[in-house]
Parts: sequence; C-alpha cells; structure tokens
Amino acid sequence: MSLFKRGGIWWYGFRYKGVRIRESSGFSSRSAAARAEPLRKAELGQGLVDDKHLAPSPRFEDFAWNDFAPWSENQHRQHPSTHERYLRSLKVLVRYFCGLPLDMVKSSEVEKFKLERSQERRKFAKDGRRVTPAGVNRDLAVLRILFNLAIRLGKVRTDPVSVVKLLSECTLRMRVVAPEEERRYLDAASQPLLDVAILMFETGMRHSEVFHLQRDDEDLAVGFVRIRQGKTTFAQRTIPLTTCARRVLKVRLQDSCGLWLFPKPSGGLGPLGSVRKAHVAALKRAGLEPYFRLYDLRYTALTRMAMAGVDIPTLRELAGHANIQMTMRYVHPTPERKRAAIQKLENFTYDASVLALGRVRAELPPLRESAKRGNGRSGSDLQDRQPGQGAASLRFLLIPNTPTRTLLLMSPARLPRLVVRARERRGRKGE
Repeated sequence: MSLFKRGGIWWYGFRYKGVRIRESSGFSSRSAAARAEPLRKAELGQGLVDDKHLAPSPRFEDFAWNDFAPWSENQHRQHPSTHERYLRSLKVLVRYFCGLPLDMVKSSEVEKFKLERSQERRKFAKDGRRVTPAGVNRDLAVLRILFNLAIRLGKVRTDPVSVVKLLSECTLRMRVVAPEEERRYLDAASQPLLDVAILMFETGMRHSEVFHLQRDDEDLAVGFVRIRQGKTTFAQRTIPLTTCARRVLKVRLQDSCGLWLFPKPSGGLGPLGSVRKAHVAALKRAGLEPYFRLYDLRYTALTRMAMAGVDIPTLRELAGHANIQMTMRYVHPTPERKRAAIQKLENFTYDASVLALGRVRAELPPLRESAKRGNGRSGSDLQDRQPGQGAASLRFLLIPNTPTRTLLLMSPARLPRLVVRARERRGRKGE
C-alpha cells in the first residue's frame, strides 16, 4: 500500500498487470483513502471498469531505442563520443534483456547479466580474452542511467541496478613509453596517426582533444593552443606549444581546407573519429612488446613533465584534471627512476653509525648473566656485517638469535642515550 497527500487529498498507488496506477481517492482522511484502495483493485480485477487506458510497461528494447537513445544523443550533443559509448553498451543490453517488459527487469536478472557478460569473449580479441571488469561496469552504468530515465518518465518505479555491486577494476594499466620506443613508434606511424602522436607526446592532450582541434584554436604567433571542449569543464584550457608541436600544427593549418585540422579520411564534415587500426599496425611494424595504448602517450607526457620538475598544480592545469588527486594517478616514476632510487639506497652506508656503535659496545657491561635470567641478549649476539656479506652491500648490525633476525641500524643522535642506559644498568648490577 502506498498513500501520499496532495493538496489536502490522499492519493493511492499500486501496480496492476505490470502498470503503475496512481489515482486520487477523493478523501481528505487517510483511513478513508486506505479503504478505497482495495476497492479500486477489486474493480480492476473483476473488470467492472474499463482498463484500456492503462498503458502497459514498454519492452526493454522499445524503450532503449525509442526513448533512451534519442535522449542520450541530445543530452551528449557536445560529447558525441559519450553517446557512441552508450550505444555500444546499449546493443549488449538489448541482446540480453530483449523481450522483457521494463518493469520485469529485477536485480536478479541484472546479476545474471553481470555473470554472463564477464564470461563472454571480447569481440576483437584474437587470443580469446574475456570482457574486462571495467567493460562490464560500463555496461551496468549505462543500464543504471537507462532506468533512471525510465523513472523520470514514469515507466518504472525502482532501479534494479542500484543494489548490484560493481566488479573490482584494475587501475594500474598506465605505461610510460621509453624514448627508444617513442622513436621506433613514430618511425612506423602513418598519417594522421603520426601528427596525433607527436601532439600527444609534446602537449599531453587527450587524443579526442587532438581530433577536435579547429583552425581558430591555434595561435602560432604566441605559441598556444586552445581546447574548446573536453570531458569536463576543467578540460577547457589553453596549452603552450613546444617547437615540435608548433611545427606540426603549422603544416596542418596549411594543408587543411575545412574547419577541422584532423578531418575524417572519408571526406565527411566531422572530425577524425579513431586511429585505433593505424596505432595497432604501427606497434606491429615497430616490433614493440608489450603493446601500449594510444592514451599512454598522454600519460607519458604528463610523467615526463613531473620528472622535469613541473609542480603538481601547474601539471593539473596542463592536463585538464578536475583535482590534484586525479593528476597523481597519472604521474609515476619510470622503471629507470625506480632502479636509480634503489641503487642510491644500495650505495648508501651507515659508516658513521656503525663506528659509533663500536665505541658504545666497548663501554657496555657483559650481558651473558642477565640474558640467562631474562630476555636480554649477550654481547656475542651482536655481529658486525661487512659490505658484500648481505643481499645489499650495506654495513649493519645483525641480531641472529631474535625471532625476526633484527637488523639494528642506529643514528649517532641516539648513541648518547644508549651509553647512559648502559651505565645505569652497570650501576644497578654493582649495587
């Protein structure tokens, strides 16, 4: 039973033959409205009233193509790639939920879809790889948006996707392209992929932002390029140009006749849509393995800026991120930098600390008797480890009789306190 009040009159709501019924009871009393609702249900069930005006719930495929698809196209007019992504997921959803009324799609059906979709083979994968968790989550996200639209249009009352848990995704897919790999990749790339890749390497732009560059977006005299539209409002920004990027855009301005610097190869009016096939072909010709994505060129540019000393707030503005946390996800040291850091750690020695500890050990009393009575360790338990005797050629003190084989590394600042405690322990023993 669902009762609610409007303008002093109580209304009731229920479902009949899969159709949502919401009518006024005509009473200002809640108890009277509660008694009127079952009478209304009985009238509909016995056929005492004409229910032809009750519109049945639309089928999933009809609502998807007749209502959701036009809404998505209009809603994402400034971001056509988002609409195209929704349509790809919509084809998958229609294939699974085809024939079901919209209000008959329950959370149990969504869970079954999530399981079956996770076990499907990827469409263009020749090695038989399954659909990634990220791909399944994108389909579930589109399904949730579809049901939210259906709720606003009065087609359904609840969203069955709201109680379905998304799959865990792996976010560590970024890869920094090495300079040698960059050279081989650019040598093997064909146009327009070559110019797209150079601009991504030199400016850190997204490939979709490069595709949508127009003639009026460049100011070569000043050396800036303006991004008109992007994923968010923060993506609308101005980026300085390097010498190489300015040279590429200058050639593009001379060669292009229309509005777009990267027009469709077929001669259409819109901008370039994809260079995926050219990217895969360039990777194969260059013999680069493992493969990297086209988006990794932007990731490489941002990482190189950070390694060059660019501060994080400036890097966020150049990348067009909404917050610094997003920028930190894109900026990581290269494997070469990590190896150099470990090499610095390996070359670092604790000579001063070890020598100072040797002087302290000379002043410490013998601890063998106290070790027998308690948990103390004898002086012989402390062994000097010289360079070359461990995994890392470092000088440290090893306590082998402890459960975890403790490595004792002590700074000179703590040594005076250690001497004082040793003298106090010697005094107590003498007493």
